[in-house]
Amino acid sequence: MTKTEKKLSSKGIRSTEMRLKIYKYLKRKTYAVSLNEMQKVFIHKNIKTANKTTFYRTIKLFEKKSMVHQIDDGTAFAKYALSDENTNVKHSTDLHMHFHCIDCKKTICLPNKISEESLPDDYEVNDVNLVLKGICKNCSKK
Repeated sequence: MTKTEKKLSSKGIRSTEMRLKIYKYLKRKTYAVSLNEMQKVFIHKNIKTANKTTFYRTIKLFEKKSMVHQIDDGTAFAKYALSDENTNVKHSTDLHMHFHCIDCKKTICLPNKISEESLPDDYEVNDVNLVLKGICKNCSKK
């Protein structure tokens, strides 16, 4: 059993060829990707089982198991990034900010956790979506 298969198994996910490929693809990315971006890469690599339904179901399963998180960066396409202690980003399922570059259009997870604010007793936070927009360090060097 490979490391990736063990990772999926530890989350109660059965390993299939596409699930393994999608997980490995997300693990290599340094920025969040949309389902369309992912599918284009897989189709370009001539992976025959790369259809929208498979990507959607796999991403939603990974999201349910807290392996990925969805980011709404204002581009009209949901983006997804791995929420994994084995990536180089120091967060798991914690609340953190994102940065969207208006030049290269990449959205990245920022490593710092968002501090918890005091809410009245009757309030419960389920989700926070904080996206900073500007020019990333790579684009500012151009």
